[in-house]
Amino acid sequence: MNIENKFISIFDWFTFKRMRFIFISYTIILVLLAILPINSSGSAINNTYIISIRLDYLLHFAIFLPWIFLLWKVTGVSYKSNFYKTVLYVLLGLAFAAATEMIQYFLPYRAFNINDMIANGLGMLIGSVFFLI
Repeated sequence: MNIENKFISIFDWFTFKRMRFIFISYTIILVLLAILPINSSGSAINNTYIISIRLDYLLHFAIFLPWIFLLWKVTGVSYKSNFYKTVLYVLLGLAFAAATEMIQYFLPYRAFNINDMIANGLGMLIGSVFFLI
């Protein structure tokens, strides 16, 4: 193995470690956003509309867009290399998106909202489609 290949393999290792750290951190942040008491019903986010859509729903949609992309970067799986794992990851992402909203049903200081869950799922699905292209 020459020095260039050693450098590339070390670079790949650091890139993998960094992507795994980013993915885990991002997942933890999403869980914290779901369980911490940071958004009350009278919040400005709930009362702001963009093109007749609540800003809250747009934010739910947007924060789930990159999750599946980060998962694919960490695992190295793409729909071209393994279709079944790709489908499994999309289903895992949808379950995670639903779980982050459903956990709020059991928290007295948070409110479960089916529209938030739909926005989470749409963000995950559109993110999947976007990054598959």
